[in-house]
Amino acid sequence: MASSNPFKIILRYGLDPFNGLEENLKQLETFIQESTINEVMFLLMPEERSSGHPTEELSKPWIAAIKQAQVMFAKYGVETSVNPWTTTYHCSRGRTLHEGQNFRLMVGETGADNGMTACPLCENWQTYLCDYFSYLSKEINPVALWVEDDWRLHNHGGEMGYGGCFCNHCLARFAKMVGEESVTREQVVAAVTAPGEPHPWRAKWLDLAWAALSEPAQKLTDALKAAQPDMRVGLMSSIPDVQSIEKRDWNGLMDIFTEDDENYLIRPHMPPYTEEPPITTTPCYSRQTIAELDRDADIYPELENSPRCGPYSGTHNYSIWEMTNGILYGSRGITINHFDNMGMNTYADRGFGKALGKQRNLFDALMELKLDDRKARGVKILFSPDIAQHKQTGAGASGGGVKMYTGEDLSKFDTGGGSLNDLQANSTEWSKIFYILGISHSFTRSIEAPEGSVFAVSDQTLRCYSDDEINILLSQNVILDLPSTEVLVERGFGHLIGIERVSRTKLDETGYSLEEVEESFFGKMEGNVKPRMCAQRCADPIGVLEFSEGVETLSTIRSAEFDAKFPGSGLFFNELGGTVYTTCYPLGTGQFYMAYFNRVRQEYWSKVLFKMGGPDQTIAMGHPFHVHAHNMEGGISIAATNVIYDTSENVVIQLPAAEIDGKSFQTLENAQWVDIQPEITHEEGVATLTFDLQVETLKSAFITIR
Repeated sequence: MASSNPFKIILRYGLDPFNGLEENLKQLETFIQESTINEVMFLLMPEERSSGHPTEELSKPWIAAIKQAQVMFAKYGVETSVNPWTTTYHCSRGRTLHEGQNFRLMVGETGADNGMTACPLCENWQTYLCDYFSYLSKEINPVALWVEDDWRLHNHGGEMGYGGCFCNHCLARFAKMVGEESVTREQVVAAVTAPGEPHPWRAKWLDLAWAALSEPAQKLTDALKAAQPDMRVGLMSSIPDVQSIEKRDWNGLMDIFTEDDENYLIRPHMPPYTEEPPITTTPCYSRQTIAELDRDADIYPELENSPRCGPYSGTHNYSIWEMTNGILYGSRGITINHFDNMGMNTYADRGFGKALGKQRNLFDALMELKLDDRKARGVKILFSPDIAQHKQTGAGASGGGVKMYTGEDLSKFDTGGGSLNDLQANSTEWSKIFYILGISHSFTRSIEAPEGSVFAVSDQTLRCYSDDEINILLSQNVILDLPSTEVLVERGFGHLIGIERVSRTKLDETGYSLEEVEESFFGKMEGNVKPRMCAQRCADPIGVLEFSEGVETLSTIRSAEFDAKFPGSGLFFNELGGTVYTTCYPLGTGQFYMAYFNRVRQEYWSKVLFKMGGPDQTIAMGHPFHVHAHNMEGGISIAATNVIYDTSENVVIQLPAAEIDGKSFQTLENAQWVDIQPEITHEEGVATLTFDLQVETLKSAFITIR
């Protein structure tokens, strides 16, 4: 039976009118028939075919080709949307402005421009964009126009460093904001990136950055609604922690683009663009973007494998797994870049359409679960959209600055200080860890949560919260990485997290080697084997935690000769009623993936989380799985994806025993739900469910409990 809420597959496609158009249309029709796609999002003069900011005259052949395609689409009920490829322009790649395009250019923190990217506060560019997009919407009559992800201030070319805009106009406007007659680029960069407590200019600069996003967005929306009142406006985006550096108000921006009675229309960033090991491929940026939104949204993540395209970048199984993941965090569909932008039609991969078509019943069956990532189970990853405003830079800051290298030697530029890239945080590191360990989790901006919830915090996130808010957070269950611990000790909360003092030590200074889990916590292993994990390659330096009285030490860092160096991790039950976990590691540094993850670590974390509490922990044991678990109407949904190259012999899930009392179990087979009965064991309030399901690489076991 057809789903009442089908998964919407949108092909993002450049229909080149100058490279075998008739053959292109023929192959596109075949792809539509085979793939069951619902919409084609046309790119106009994309990437390699872009000669600069497009003009109406240059667009006419492309529009004519799209109109030919629309005649064919009518036979299949396929809709048309349009993605005009550029707004400010990504980066120049040797292109130049066309005659008559008198745009003021964006100037980066280095003082360089790229010859193409417009200052978003340039009135000439704003007028051009409104006129050009209105022209396209009238000519093509799409269901939606997608604003490209170059609607940003960062990542416009390595020569610009972080980006801009530091043009004379923006500097003059900023000078008025800070009550100065004039300011220089060097002064602004130095102040905004100054080490220690953020300089007062940083907040003002971020206000100007938000104006550079929101003011042209309002003008563009007004023009588009006048041209095509029923057309939706969607937004493509990138990494939320980076977009915090431009003070992106996600709801404010989406409110501009969206009518009051509409859902937001958004395409979250979903790397990688070329296949990576599945176990480390996590959709944390997509989920963080979704968690930024207050209103319901039609979510269509990007499935991108440009520029090579086809199976050399993304195989069928890997692509279908990424699409399935999207459903598991609440997406309504997917936007697909699988074919090149040079007019080669579907030549790069003739088999992709059939591969998609075979999955239609599975996709639609999963859509019937109506999964909502706001109801995801497990640990809550705490982040703040305002992290760039509060993060401290420099050697004296907890964790130091995060450098995003652009390939350019920025030391040759006089910026007067650091780089705005130093304001980027690492809010999602615990998510990357919990995916690998098979631990279901969610994202949240709020410190308010149901009783028993467990929060996880990384980097300098806690600088965004007031003392009163920190007290509320610490009255609950909280997992801290090393930088988070340092921030709290610095702010006087050491007594509430069980830390007297914290410092850092380098490997060469203390020779730390391994982390040994306390037997009193982990349990006795067969043959009196000690549970040990590598420490020396997780990070350098690591933290020396001096625990307060009452902290339960869970693990100890030892030398190669087993001498105890300092605690590795501990649990503290504080006077507010909260439970706080601390670790000696900063996350994601050194050879973290190689050293941190192993069977002992996975079993250790299961014990930690169930000891801390949390009424909705859902963890896969044994075989490495990525887990998405949600509370849904009438029960629980669990999806466990095999992310290694060995087929799993079974699926083992741990969750609170009380949640399965009197419940029945179903699994999805051939897009149909069938009953299944797991083997069930209980220990100290934790139920271990063993399902007789063999799961191949990149395939998933879908289970409901209700």
